[in-house]
Amino acid sequence: MGVNARLRQAVPTVVSATSMFLALASCVLAAGGRLEAAAWVIIYCGFLDKLDGIVARALAVSSPFGMEMDSFSDFTAFGVAPALLAWFAAPDQAGLAAGWVAASAFTFPFLAAVRLARFNLVTHSDPECFTGVPTTFAAVLFASLFLTVRDLGLGEAGSRFLVAVMPGVAVLMVTWLRIPKLKPRRSRAFNLFQVGTALVVLALSVLQVLPEVALAVGVGYLVIGALAGRRTCRPGGPAPNPAQPA
Repeated sequence: MGVNARLRQAVPTVVSATSMFLALASCVLAAGGRLEAAAWVIIYCGFLDKLDGIVARALAVSSPFGMEMDSFSDFTAFGVAPALLAWFAAPDQAGLAAGWVAASAFTFPFLAAVRLARFNLVTHSDPECFTGVPTTFAAVLFASLFLTVRDLGLGEAGSRFLVAVMPGVAVLMVTWLRIPKLKPRRSRAFNLFQVGTALVVLALSVLQVLPEVALAVGVGYLVIGALAGRRTCRPGGPAPNPAQPA
């Protein structure tokens, strides 16, 4: 393999590593009490995860090492970071029992690991649809919900709500729910809508304002996608990959 090919293969890995470093920064921010900043960083990791795939497809490169790096990065950004965000936010805000907060927060990294492990061991029967909610989407949805609760000043009630719904958001990652993937389609208008929506959410995230928009987009995609998936996605879950152990 030539130098240029190696450099091309390294680019997506650098994007994954950047996401991992930002995820670790989110954990540090949460531990230091900068909870809103920690939540915004999780959203930034979501954009980097999408960029990782775009770069890999644009350069026509992939490698087993890159896929493993992407999984480790996803686990850190979309499993560990949301859990620590909830852990450091809930005790101070809601006066909840530490055991319940720990159990609620633990579901995110555990079920994220289950989903990532399952994804690495199976080949999806329908390349057009997700089986279960991706870890990226679940974590960004929770971070957007967290920021919305803080932005609306819901206080203790909001914090209790966050702890209560966190396991439910995590469970979405390992369901057999079928949701169409966000990818280029035949409709130019729909493609422009996808890109425009993503750019609006990105701009608001960079400015760290109006998390309600990101939350509304996420909930809308989840609800509409689930309804569309029942009609357009193939029935059944992923099929086992014979190249991998059962």
